[in-house]
Amino acid sequence: MAGTINLDTLAVEVATLKELVLNAPRLHRKDLLVRYGIAESTLHRWLRRGWLPEPIRIAGPVWRLADLEAAERAGQLPRPVSA
Repeated sequence: MAGTINLDTLAVEVATLKELVLNAPRLHRKDLLVRYGIAESTLHRWLRRGWLPEPIRIAGPVWRLADLEAAERAGQLPRPVSA
């Protein structure tokens, strides 16, 4: 039947996506300071101005590496000092 969603298939797909998100490389606040060679105050300014991608919340804010790299390619963030 067209338009019908198989709930078992959907559950497997959701579990797979959840696994991908949870296992994706992540950076903590201190990692960002080192990556971009910036001070804590600069990080807070970037957060206030909305220059960083939204962090995911797992025991505090962490940023997915893929989101940061996308923002770097788009010119929204500088090239990393250390990667």
